[in-house]
Amino acid sequence: MRSMTGFGAASTDTPAARITVEVRSVNQRFLDVKVTLPREYAAWERELRARVRAVAERGRVELTVARAAAPGRRRYRVVVRTELARAYAAAARDLARTLGVAPPAHVGEILRLPDLFEVSEQPPDVARELPAVRRAVDRALRAFDAERRREGARLARDMRARAARLAALVAKIRRRLPHAVATLRRQAGERMARLPGADALDPARVVQEAALLAERSDVTEELVRLASHLDALEAALRAAGPVGKRIEFLLQEIHRELNTTGSKTSDVEIGAHVVDAKGEVEKLREQVQNVE
Repeated sequence: MRSMTGFGAASTDTPAARITVEVRSVNQRFLDVKVTLPREYAAWERELRARVRAVAERGRVELTVARAAAPGRRRYRVVVRTELARAYAAAARDLARTLGVAPPAHVGEILRLPDLFEVSEQPPDVARELPAVRRAVDRALRAFDAERRREGARLARDMRARAARLAALVAKIRRRLPHAVATLRRQAGERMARLPGADALDPARVVQEAALLAERSDVTEELVRLASHLDALEAALRAAGPVGKRIEFLLQEIHRELNTTGSKTSDVEIGAHVVDAKGEVEKLREQVQNVE
């Protein structure tokens, strides 16, 4: 069993950059993968998304890859705006003639003028970085999956304990049922015997009606189905692979049978066991929201 929530991170260095990868997830009914990459790595999004899908089947998973250029490895291109320089020089000569002074004779005077250079950073050659990115992503995904498995093991232990308590409550209902049915049959017969004109009633008919009423309150079939669902739940809690949807379905069916059991019987003790059992089911439903 694996949890749908987890986190993993890894980093690696290349000659040109440091690559950092983070993977995090939260619970969601279906799988939703979001990949955030540097612009230089955009062409690899499909491949990296497939790597995430190979380890996750449910949940909202976010893969973030960051690239920080190594110090001294950034490349720049400097372009001189020649026409602007000529314009500066011509303007300087015109001003010198107007003022009657000698024009600037050294190019350094012009180099200090604003906007004379256009500087741009050269895009890195990232093709050689793909193997390093793959290694970092795979390490982050392994850490991510290991954390989900650790959390899943904790969830499985808690859910198995709750499933055992649920099975014990159903066993108590089963043991109480014969007494509850017999009590109901006796009480029904006594009530009918107290009706006006009861002396004229056929005793066999009284017994038959009491038995019919008791039969309507018999939840044996519901208990048989509950036992079957509980066996399936125990198997699912010990199974490998994604089991969250299966467990959700079983808990829905268990809750339905408990509702029917509670509504059909008027026995106080059985009613108390049903309430406790439904409480365990609700707690299991909360837990399974985090199970893949």
